[in-house]
Amino acid sequence: MAKYIKETPRINVKFIDADTEDILFEIRDRNWSNVGELMSAGYADSIIKHELKGKVLPKKVLVLVVSELNLVE
Repeated sequence: MAKYIKETPRINVKFIDADTEDILFEIRDRNWSNVGELMSAGYADSIIKHELKGKVLPKKVLVLVVSELNLVE
């Protein structure tokens, strides 16, 4: 029976402009125990301003946790 598996335990977090759906930046190689800190408003505010320094800041940002699963036969 086929099943979905993760090839790595690492998790990526994507920051996306909610109006245009463009990926602003991505933080790679997080794990389940430290991905939550990226969701706090204070930390997210700080990292967005740092990563987009000198650029126009988007009105809304989506923060998505992304994990890839592969179908194995």
